[in-house]
Amino acid sequence: MRKIHIFFTLLAFAMLVSCDSNKSKSSKLVQIDSLLNSGLVDSAYNEIDNIEVKDLQTTADSAYFFLLRTQAEYRLYMPSSSMESLNFSIHYYSNGKAQQEKLAAAYYYKGCFMYDSGDIKNALNYIKNAEFIAEKTNNSELKHKIYASLLVINEEAGEDRTALEYSKRSVKESLKAKRNDWLAHAYNNMAVLYAKLKQNDSSDVYLKKSMALLNVIPKKDSQFIMNNIGVYLMENDLKKAEYYFKKVLDISPMDEAYENLANVYAIEGKTDSAEEMWAKAMQTENLKIKDETMHSMFKHHMKKENYAYAAKTAERLIALKDSLSERQTGNNVKAIQSEFDNIKSKQKYERNIMIAIIIITVLVLIATVSILFLRYKQYKTKAAMAHDQMMIKNYESQIKELERMDLHKEKEIEAINKRKEKLLDKHRDTLNRGYILFNEIMNGKTTVLWKKNDFENIIEYYRLVDMEFVDMLDNSYDELSPKYKFFLILEHIGMTDKQIMASMGIAEVSVRSIRSRVNKRKKDS
Repeated sequence: MRKIHIFFTLLAFAMLVSCDSNKSKSSKLVQIDSLLNSGLVDSAYNEIDNIEVKDLQTTADSAYFFLLRTQAEYRLYMPSSSMESLNFSIHYYSNGKAQQEKLAAAYYYKGCFMYDSGDIKNALNYIKNAEFIAEKTNNSELKHKIYASLLVINEEAGEDRTALEYSKRSVKESLKAKRNDWLAHAYNNMAVLYAKLKQNDSSDVYLKKSMALLNVIPKKDSQFIMNNIGVYLMENDLKKAEYYFKKVLDISPMDEAYENLANVYAIEGKTDSAEEMWAKAMQTENLKIKDETMHSMFKHHMKKENYAYAAKTAERLIALKDSLSERQTGNNVKAIQSEFDNIKSKQKYERNIMIAIIIITVLVLIATVSILFLRYKQYKTKAAMAHDQMMIKNYESQIKELERMDLHKEKEIEAINKRKEKLLDKHRDTLNRGYILFNEIMNGKTTVLWKKNDFENIIEYYRLVDMEFVDMLDNSYDELSPKYKFFLILEHIGMTDKQIMASMGIAEVSVRSIRSRVNKRKKDS
């Protein structure tokens, strides 16, 4: 017995240790995410490297780990360890609405890796899906990343106006998050795009704004802005432009800076230095930079009348154009985005229609229930009033009978009068209003300005005058309106058609019409 007790104690201890281990792993993943958000990507990757996948106990932790690892690899310019791992994260996060931000991030990083591999069509679909999901969240960092990537994709495809729109969105999220480092890049991108669109004044404004924020950007990230500053200065100050390009290259090699510095040397007549920089620029894998570099080389050789070199460069340019054309076949960025946006717009329209139908259905149900309840309440009120009026009539009959008999029944008569008065008090407002309206009609006034409630009040008053007649109207006709009942009451008290026309403010043809409709509603005997 004691052995069994020891066994269960050990089992419980093992489960507790396992539970603590799971919590520890989950906590570690949250810490890694925090490091990535703080820009400490190297530290985050070191922590990721210390985690064994086999030690992850839950599906949630595995999905989270694969997403964080992919994010760190992309931000460190490393190839992805496994797209299948990221697909696992996408599959996990696709099954619930609680993890939409993580799903958007997984789509985004998969799209980024696919774009780098040249699969532009699928890359765009993933990144556009990420955009569609992220825009329903308040995550400015995620939206900023997505907009920045779509900006680059559109700019490289020559869709500068679309790129500019994404740049504006990037500025908006940067301001919202109060991140000056993002803002510096966003302003710089706007400066470049405005320059491409020949809007030089706007380009100058945003370039100066980005320059003012250079001090808040990490040294490595400032390369891109300084390169664009150099391009901006090339028109008016070659020495200063050269200074910025060299400053960029002091930080780390950058293909665009090599190409730009080569152009500066070419303008200054330093052909050997220009050739050296062009050679370095040509080592890039970026076909667009190669294309721009060879165009610069061709123009320089033509200017220097080195026609043999120019011819060779032209041949290489033609071959490169074929490569670019082949890569762009089926990758019409504008068409892909338009197709995606149209599909999402259609889905949104259909969803809005469905929501509208549901709302209308609910409103109709509420209205129907309200009307039925109101009618039930009115019916209940009328039934109660009819019962009370019958009791009042009964009390009056009792009093008359006791007075006729003259048997000194003063106390009984007083008691019955009290009961009668109590019932009259209950409906005094309605009956008083009906009494006043009845007298007004008798004195020549009309019903022209009356509302439905006025007709109902006068009918309830007349029930006290002639209960049998009003009960007959209720029982012998199919749902007569208060106005039609009032018409019959006027006939019952002996009014002529001319008097009825004057009282109700109607023409002779209306009298005939009302009488015809009333007759149609009369029940068969």
